[in-house]
Amino acid sequence: MARTCTICTHQERVAINEALLGIDSLRTIADRWSVSKTALIRHKTDHLPTSLTKAAAVAEVVEAGNLLERLKVLNWETAAILREARASDSKDNELALKAIARIEKQIELEGRLLGELNEGATVNVLVSPEWQSLRAVILAALEPYPAARLAIAGALKNAGA
Repeated sequence: MARTCTICTHQERVAINEALLGIDSLRTIADRWSVSKTALIRHKTDHLPTSLTKAAAVAEVVEAGNLLERLKVLNWETAAILREARASDSKDNELALKAIARIEKQIELEGRLLGELNEGATVNVLVSPEWQSLRAVILAALEPYPAARLAIAGALKNAGA
């Protein structure tokens, strides 16, 4: 006979479900309600209602949308300050530069929220000394085979190497 899920029968099941959908770690949730981590994993995988999981995902998207809208409002207000600084009789350059710096930060944040910024490091192995020496070794090894050497050299050239 299958064992009953200890989370499903727990008197704080609703609170545990909410915690599982939140940002708390499994260890924190397990400690808070004196349940095992494996029971939480099993419950989350097998018993957590799909509708709750989908609702949490929708709430996350809505929150991101709200953040983006709030950022757009701030962006508009900052742009208004910049226009004022440029249009004023005194031409407040210091205020204009501060507004520009703020707009730059806002654009960067907007790019992060929209996933348009590539924040990972880009490594070009084609300019690395290791690749250059390996390329030379390959071409030198193919010296006795001119047709193969030309074919490999052409392929490397077409590949951008």
